[in-house]
Amino acid sequence: MKPQFQHQVITSFALWLDHIILQRGEAFQNIESSFYYQNDERLDPEFIAFASPHKQWVTDSSIKNAHIIQSVILDGKELTKEFSQGIRYDYNNGRVILPRLIANENSNVEGTYAVKDFNIYITDQTEEELLIETKFDKNSRFDQFVSDGVKPYDQVVPAIFLSYEEGINTPFAFGGEDTTHSNIRCVVFAESSYQLDGLFSILKDLNHTAISNVGFNEHPLNEFGDLKYGMYDYLDLADRYYDRKNSESILHLEKVVVSKLNDKVARKSHPGLYLGFIDIEINAHRFPRQELVEPIPSRDPNIPMAPVSPYDLKIGPLLPVSPFRLELAPQPAKEPYKLKIFELIAGPPVPPEKLTLKE
Repeated sequence: MKPQFQHQVITSFALWLDHIILQRGEAFQNIESSFYYQNDERLDPEFIAFASPHKQWVTDSSIKNAHIIQSVILDGKELTKEFSQGIRYDYNNGRVILPRLIANENSNVEGTYAVKDFNIYITDQTEEELLIETKFDKNSRFDQFVSDGVKPYDQVVPAIFLSYEEGINTPFAFGGEDTTHSNIRCVVFAESSYQLDGLFSILKDLNHTAISNVGFNEHPLNEFGDLKYGMYDYLDLADRYYDRKNSESILHLEKVVVSKLNDKVARKSHPGLYLGFIDIEINAHRFPRQELVEPIPSRDPNIPMAPVSPYDLKIGPLLPVSPFRLELAPQPAKEPYKLKIFELIAGPPVPPEKLTLKE
C-alpha cells in the first residue's frame, strides 16, 4: 500500500515537532561517553553494535551548538564515515554499528553526540497502554549508573508519543476542495514539572502556525536508523516543500490544547515522571477525491553529495574529469616510434624461415 495523506500529516508533524522543541527550547545536551558492546540478533552477521547510555541522538544540523556525531574513537583511532566505509550511526537507538572487519566484542569505542531532552515516537498504543501497562527506561542525565548501553528498540523517556486520533473532511470551496481536519494527540512523559511546563509553553505559543507538508518519503532515517544522505537539515527540508501557491503543501496548526495528568495518578503509574497531554488540530486545504501524490520539492537539497531527486534525475554520457589541477592540451596524433609497414607478398604458403617481406 502506498503512503496516504494521513501518513504525510503524521510524518510532517513529527519532524516539525522534533525541530521546534530542539530549536526553541534548546532541549538537548552534548554528551561524551563510552559505547558498550550490544548483542543484537536483528543485525546482519557482518555488523557489530556498540550502544551509548542514551537515546535518541539529535540528527538536525540546523540546531545550533548541537554536536551531530560524525566520528567515533575505536581503540584510540578516530574513524569517520568518509574514510571508513561501513560505519552506521543508529540515531534512534543511540548506538554505532561497525563492520566486524574492524571491530570485535572487546573493542573500546567512544564518541560525542547530542541527546534529546524529549524523544519522539509515533505510536498506535492507546493512552491506557502507555499510562498503565507500559514501563519505560529513563534517559536520566544525572542519576544514571552508566555500565552498559540502552537496550535496542526499547522506548525511553522523557518522551512524546504521537498518535493520529481522528480526521474529517468538510467542504471548503467549489470544485471539490475540502478542509481536512486531523486531530493528533501527544502523550508526554517528563522528568520534572519544569520540563513539562516548558514544553507546554513552546507549543501553546505556536497556535495558528503553518508547517510544510514534506510527505512520507522524506523521513531522514533509513533501516539502520542512520541518515539517508549523511546529513539532515530540517529548515532546508521545510523550505524546499513550502509553496504558497500550492495549498496542499501547507499544514495549519488550527488549535493547540495542553493539559496535565493529576500528580497522584502519575505517581502511581510512573513514579518520578510528570505526565501531560497535547491535543492538536491540523487543517489542510486539498482535493481529496483526486489521486493523491507525494509533495514535490521546489529544488534539490543543500546537502553536499546528496542524491538528485528522482523526478529530476538525468542519465547521460559522462566525460572523464582530469585529475586535480591537471591541464590537458590537444595534440595531433603521431605514428608510433619507428613503425614500418610492410606488404606481404601474395603466393602459396611458404615455410616461415623462407618468408620474405617487401618494403
